Amino acid sequence: LKLKPDVCLSINMGTRGVGRCPVRGGSLRRLLLTGLVVLAPRAGIGFLSLVRTRGATGGGSAVVGLGGAGAGGAMPLRPQAAGAGAKTKVQANAFPPDIAEAMSSDSWSALQFLLAVAPAIIVEIILLGPVQKFLMEAGIKSGQSRDYVAGSDDTIKVQRAFDFQAWETHRKNPDRYWVTLGNTLGNSTVLRRLQGPLLLLNLVAVAVLFYNMNFVPQGLPTLALPPLPFTLSSFVLGLLVTFRTNSSSNRYVLARNNWGDILNVSRDLIQTGFLWCKDEEKARDFARWVPAFSLALMCHLRDPRAHDIREELRASAGPANSATGLGCGLTEEEITEIVERPVGMNAPHFVLHRMRLKLEAMGYGINDQRRVLMEYNITRLINDMGSCENIFATPIPLGYTKHTTRFLYTWLLLLPAALEGSLGFGVVFAQQLLAFGLLGVEDIGIQIEEPFAVLPLKRICTKISLEAQVVRANAASLGTWASVGRALPAHHDEHDVAV
Repeated sequence: LKLKPDVCLSINMGTRGVGRCPVRGGSLRRLLLTGLVVLAPRAGIGFLSLVRTRGATGGGSAVVGLGGAGAGGAMPLRPQAAGAGAKTKVQANAFPPDIAEAMSSDSWSALQFLLAVAPAIIVEIILLGPVQKFLMEAGIKSGQSRDYVAGSDDTIKVQRAFDFQAWETHRKNPDRYWVTLGNTLGNSTVLRRLQGPLLLLNLVAVAVLFYNMNFVPQGLPTLALPPLPFTLSSFVLGLLVTFRTNSSSNRYVLARNNWGDILNVSRDLIQTGFLWCKDEEKARDFARWVPAFSLALMCHLRDPRAHDIREELRASAGPANSATGLGCGLTEEEITEIVERPVGMNAPHFVLHRMRLKLEAMGYGINDQRRVLMEYNITRLINDMGSCENIFATPIPLGYTKHTTRFLYTWLLLLPAALEGSLGFGVVFAQQLLAFGLLGVEDIGIQIEEPFAVLPLKRICTKISLEAQVVRANAASLGTWASVGRALPAHHDEHDVAV
């Protein structure tokens, strides 16, 4: 099988650009899964047959069976190794003869081993592309369109702006539990992102279980670690992961607050410009540039593959069906001026520079006190832009992030050796469950560390553009001038979503 890191054109909902095809990782995972399903039971039968053959020829090796435990005949969690020269057999009083004979066979041992690795195999099968398509067609997986972060191979979703219905669904009990659990194998992008690391950890757990089942009875040392070091280090590991996630959450909140301030300042500038300037055309011209800033800043903070700045600046006019006449936005010449700005000046900075020039040109009717207030609001936009650039350019210290990842993954790699002695065949499922929980928390911190890719910035910009268009086109009805303004057509409530 020839695998090449091909590059394909991936056009996602809300994203554009060239992304890497997930051919390499997906093919390797499918090969490993196929090998695990086919070879695991065959290898188990082969090794157990070897053990039986050597024991029968007097080689002094123990024959592995699945003996009863105690008077109740309860089956132990893992095969018990016999002493030197002894044979562990199924107790005659534990099971009927036919069942005892079946349980002592190689096929039964291989079946138990296959059942032990079944959780890992099931997860890998469900995450395959054809299975995911079937789940969507069956209605188990939601087919709702979502926007994804550019370059994430559709594994990081852009957060939605909530409305009343979304909040009702979000906090509804007990439905939220069943829906969340049911979506784990269907709509969870976290599980898809962790598929590769989880597969490796599952293979390690399977290897530890297989070794202790088949090689330890041959006299090899037990592959086991004492659980005490894991118990002691778990507290430190929990603090590392928690602090890492909290730091990412703080960056997310700070970025959201900056954009909340951008929304408030934009509204204030549009209103004061119309109320204080006596020149209607100059006030309307100023109001066209205000929403252009937020859209230019969004393009500046996101991957260039996610947005076309020229198209976004056209969208700053507001809804296309009413972006005509008094409600129109920037002209094509003005958009080209922003796109072809001087080298070294980013787009939002250029828009703010133009806004200051427009404010100076408004002149008549704006006294010094009002001008200072509007200048201060533009300064606030500059501060918000600088704060966003600082968040984007300075991640959490890389040493801390790398050390947390190394410590966590090494801890999980060694964990099966400490759990297998007490859990036996359940070690694979326990490893999978613990790894999904711990790696999931750490991965969520990675996703929100750079918050501008996942925040619903497009909805914020759309709201600013809509409100600016409404004010531009309805100046008369809003009580700004005595002249009659043209009213906008009625808009649906979906445009007026609280952000």
